[in-house]
Amino acid sequence: MLSKPEVYSKLASSFVGLRFDWEQGNHYKDKFGFIPGTGDQLFLTPSGEVIPHGQKNNEGKTTVVYGRHGCDTTGEVLEEIMGAHQKKSDALKLEWFLWEDKPSRRPGGRYPASHTSIAGYARLPLAFVHGEIPAALRDPEFLRWHVRQFIWVRGETNGPSRIVVKRVKDGLKKDLSTEIASIDAGAISKKQFGESLDAAWLDYAKYRPLVARGYLDNPHGKWMRSVRDQMINEEQELRSRALAGTLLAPGRKPGERAPYL
Repeated sequence: MLSKPEVYSKLASSFVGLRFDWEQGNHYKDKFGFIPGTGDQLFLTPSGEVIPHGQKNNEGKTTVVYGRHGCDTTGEVLEEIMGAHQKKSDALKLEWFLWEDKPSRRPGGRYPASHTSIAGYARLPLAFVHGEIPAALRDPEFLRWHVRQFIWVRGETNGPSRIVVKRVKDGLKKDLSTEIASIDAGAISKKQFGESLDAAWLDYAKYRPLVARGYLDNPHGKWMRSVRDQMINEEQELRSRALAGTLLAPGRKPGERAPYL
């Protein structure tokens, strides 16, 4: 997607992004009469209360949704939220980001989207967490450094602590293996674990699809067609940096040292 640094930098520094799953989607359906859809966002306080924006949608109705069907999520909007709701903690928990390894469809509906569908749209590798959750992933500093690199999935709960990193099949280059790495997290140091995650993410970035599945082709993505060339050029630049080994993981700055070292 096209860059919006004034938005992404604020989101990275002062917000925690959580997914909508089946249960959460229906919670909001019961509360507001709808399930948040593609391109929709809600901003919540730490206690789960929705932060309203006071604007109306395109139909002139009051809405709590931000993004595609509501208030545009701009840097100014985020500044207002940050001013009204001061951050009190930097705590993170892996459980906030874990998807379950289960089928995506339920009778009569399309929710929840599966981890493979989300990874395909986000063009991120999947990190399956098997066995006991590694102590490093309980460390908020370690988690903050690595959490945005992957779609995290809870795998087998028994057996040794192991992280398996995979590519999604959607848009996969021919003859490219889906499995990137299998990391024995319980047998290596935190530094080695972090380096292994970085290497797996960079390997994925070298060959990730240039555009998310169907975005430029389906009717909902038609607004992006005017900037198609710019999008492709940006993606090709990212791929070139990945192949050169110089691409930085999301949220990192040149020369920045991992905070947990």
